[in-house]
Amino acid sequence: MLSDVKCNLCGKDHYKVLYKAETGVKTSGKKYFITDSERSMPERIVKCLGCGLTYVTPRERTEEVSSSYINMMAEEYRREEPGRRASARIILKRLDSLKKKGRILDVGCATGFLLSEAKKDGWEIYGVELSRWCVDYAKKNLDIDIFCGFLKEAGFTNNFFDAIILQDTIEHLEDPKATLIEIRRILKPNGVLCVSTPDINSLISRFLKAKWWGINQSHLFYFTKNTLYKMLNAAGFVPIKCATHPRTFSFKYWVHRFKSYNRAIYRVMKFLSERTFLGNKLFTIDTADQIEVYARRHRGLQYIEELEQDEGPKPGHKEMKTIVVLPAYNAAKTLKRTVADIPKEGISDIILVDDKSSDNTAEVATELGLKVFVHSKNKGYGGNQKTCYQKALEMGADIVVMVHPDYQYDPKAIPDLIDPIRRGEADAVFGSRMMKGGALIGGMPLWKHNTNIILTALENIVFGTYLTEYHSGFRAYSARVLRAIRFMDNSDGFIFDTEIIVQILLHYFRVNEIPIRTRYFDEASVIKPWPSVIYGFGILKTLLKFILHAHTVVKFRQFE
Repeated sequence: MLSDVKCNLCGKDHYKVLYKAETGVKTSGKKYFITDSERSMPERIVKCLGCGLTYVTPRERTEEVSSSYINMMAEEYRREEPGRRASARIILKRLDSLKKKGRILDVGCATGFLLSEAKKDGWEIYGVELSRWCVDYAKKNLDIDIFCGFLKEAGFTNNFFDAIILQDTIEHLEDPKATLIEIRRILKPNGVLCVSTPDINSLISRFLKAKWWGINQSHLFYFTKNTLYKMLNAAGFVPIKCATHPRTFSFKYWVHRFKSYNRAIYRVMKFLSERTFLGNKLFTIDTADQIEVYARRHRGLQYIEELEQDEGPKPGHKEMKTIVVLPAYNAAKTLKRTVADIPKEGISDIILVDDKSSDNTAEVATELGLKVFVHSKNKGYGGNQKTCYQKALEMGADIVVMVHPDYQYDPKAIPDLIDPIRRGEADAVFGSRMMKGGALIGGMPLWKHNTNIILTALENIVFGTYLTEYHSGFRAYSARVLRAIRFMDNSDGFIFDTEIIVQILLHYFRVNEIPIRTRYFDEASVIKPWPSVIYGFGILKTLLKFILHAHTVVKFRQFE
């Protein structure tokens, strides 16, 4: 059953008719497909005389449209996976120039190809999709969990996402303005929204008119750059960038789409598709009839209270498994004190990796009930950490805390260290001895304190960061950080700690710091001056590698 609707942008019902379906053509009750290669015409497409928005009226009832999408299958969409992934990478690359990586949401994400590419790129991914078939496909084939339902039903909290994608989705929505308002609520104040949709004002659309590919039974709205900007402004967004979006498909797909335009040319192209190597070859074409707009939340006075709302708990939040790792070498004297101060609540396991100590470190650790792993030969400080992180990930850790077992750092601060990761505010957290004067109060030698300050200042300049310390042995990493970076390619020596920071920064993960106290006493392990000099030169070498890699002069595998 069809019913008339008013303009979603300005609310008026004064319009002129642009296109009408031919008499006797059935336009309701049609099954929807993400990819509809056979052109289909809505009953009537109109243009609002108030604001210029083009939309479909009359249209099917909400429950009928929803039912069509819920039961929709996407076999043809799936077959074009390589091309759709290539198109997704174009959006992600453009997004990288506007926003550092964090949480990304794809609304109307279909089978999750864009999310899969975003995950490879270091994003924390979320998706919303109505089609049960698509959601099941993403889970079974891509190991991606997608919320099946409407965006509003997902229950995301305020200011949660760093980026949100609406690719070929807004034209399908029954209430685009309401959806954009909901997106504004869950997008962070400095987040970025990307909207990609067919442009009815493009040269091809004006030339082909009702035969244009963008005229589709499942499209309820038809935007121009002007009306899309108006819609975004009405929902509280400010456009910051606009471009056309090229599409990548196989040759046979492009041929099939040409079928309804010219039969003679179609037959020739079909022959080439079936009889030559061209059939599955990918072609990227920008027909300039797909508009892509990037926008940020408006910071007008009417939105101030909304912008200042705190982010709520992570949707679907579960207790995160936290494992503490102790990279140990001759730590028998201080190990009991260190373990005694590790809070028991919230810690699932404690792993100790003994780097072939000459004392009884492994025996003491076993008596304390720790998970103990012993190297058959000394691998060095970095090599020890590699084993620590490998074992923690194998045991299913969500958060990995690294603390030196020499009792220089206070393990009682572990809850404060992991809290930003639990709240979703950081991907890595470092305990800083330099904040609030903790280093000198704890007895750090002045020469070491000053050297630390100089090296940290230099690293901040090169990396463009504002950390107070890069050399702490008290750190927490989310498991997704450790899975995303190539820490196994790092040095086996002390420079490992700096290299892993470079990897984190190059992957745009978020780093926080908390102030900690430290202890320097006679039994504590201390790097002697000459190894410290070698360590300093190692940092300079790492900074140079970062510069060369970041500016694509030389690419280093460990930083990819």
